[in-house]
Amino acid sequence: MHLIGEEIQRDYDKLPECKNAKEVLEKVVVVKLNGGLGTTMGCKGPKSLIPVRDDETFLDFAIKQHMATNEKHNSAVPLFLLDSFRTEETISEVLKSRNIDPNLVRQFVQSRCPRIDAETLLPVPENHDDCLEEGWYPPGHGNVLRSMYYSGILDELIAQGRFVCFISNIDNTGANLDARIAKFMLNSEAEYVMEVTPKTEADIKGGTLIEINDRIMHLEMPQVPEGHVDEFCSLQTFKIFNTNNIWVDLRAVKRRLQEIKMEIIVNKKVMSNGRRVIQLETSIGGAIRNFEKVFGVNVARHRFLPVKRTQDLLAIKSNLYDVTPEHVLRLQVPKAPFIALSSHYNAVHDFDERFPTIPDLRNITKLVVSGDVHFGENVVLRGEVEISGDGEISNRVCEGKIAF
Repeated sequence: MHLIGEEIQRDYDKLPECKNAKEVLEKVVVVKLNGGLGTTMGCKGPKSLIPVRDDETFLDFAIKQHMATNEKHNSAVPLFLLDSFRTEETISEVLKSRNIDPNLVRQFVQSRCPRIDAETLLPVPENHDDCLEEGWYPPGHGNVLRSMYYSGILDELIAQGRFVCFISNIDNTGANLDARIAKFMLNSEAEYVMEVTPKTEADIKGGTLIEINDRIMHLEMPQVPEGHVDEFCSLQTFKIFNTNNIWVDLRAVKRRLQEIKMEIIVNKKVMSNGRRVIQLETSIGGAIRNFEKVFGVNVARHRFLPVKRTQDLLAIKSNLYDVTPEHVLRLQVPKAPFIALSSHYNAVHDFDERFPTIPDLRNITKLVVSGDVHFGENVVLRGEVEISGDGEISNRVCEGKIAF
């Protein structure tokens, strides 16, 4: 195993400017990964329907960003949502209720796979109609390429001359369509490009790129042997990580589809009845090993702004970020502060109850909240702030309180 060489790395700032964006974008399609639920944040429905700013959801941001790009360049790049069987119906209803043009935003559904009993190694469902609630799972975003093929979308887009495909997570509000990278895909004849960014302490578990037997591969935390975890997490050894903003040439996908191999991620789960099960998943980052001409493009941090926990949600809801005319969230301070919230904020509804209005965070460098603390209106926080609400009785930060 080796670290990747300089020959496959590119600095975004050194890529050629795109002065013919309209022409370039005629060859582009965008796919947003939209199959996840908001269960880790206490939500039952699609994660993309969690409000981000002023009642606008991740889905709203994705659509408005896309419309802004098309308007800016007088283009008609289509937007596809990769839903799972768990999100498709709800998202379809939302799109209809908001009168979203079905020619602009289209849905397709990824595969549905049976969970495997951890003891017998047999499928949990006995037939395709069995155990609909807990017996099935979406097999990860590595399934996107085959789902495009089986749905007919792959051939449809290639026939239209739209073979440069930009794929990203819908909860990453920084992942807007970039014509400059699209042009690089065309000029370099790359088959696969992964956007990477410098690793920080907050990203030590993020996937990275390595070289094995002259092939570029994606290495994720679950694949690392126990004795090498510290090395994997080291900022000195692996200095970049995968943003999961991926660009692929759909023509190369079609040529290689039958031979595509993915690293299998074994995800162990427990059903509500206590039955231990296994899910076999793949990631789109893992697809890089199947392509010949691949690159890692080092992008600015603002293209990686995912929301995994409510502390991430607090940051992007606050005045640490502004919304640009392109409907992109941009950090307004030199460095994002460290924010940690207690388990009392894990669920979105608990978060909203404790933050009826979002405090002024523009001048903080650190915020740690332990215990159960309710914030009032007009709260301004500055510097390194640690607030403790330990004990059974919830605590309240008074309106207008300034903490240093």
